[in-house]
Amino acid sequence: MSHQRRTTSASDRFWALFNYAAMALALIALVALIVVLISKWAGGAPWPGFNWVAMIALPTAFLMMGGSVLHSVARRRRL
Repeated sequence: MSHQRRTTSASDRFWALFNYAAMALALIALVALIVVLISKWAGGAPWPGFNWVAMIALPTAFLMMGGSVLHSVARRRRL
């Protein structure tokens, strides 16, 4: 087995940051959605911003993760 030392390029760091941003957006959206659901079940009226966060951040995170998967597939085909 050869142990090759892989250097991280600026592109790799960008995609890692991109993936972490997508994950953070998804978690924020899920927390907002859970707050809305618990608030509704308790009979309250949640702040409308939670609905907007969930409606916008979750699809955005999904598209970002899809873009990351496509980038990863394209990168593997080049190897």
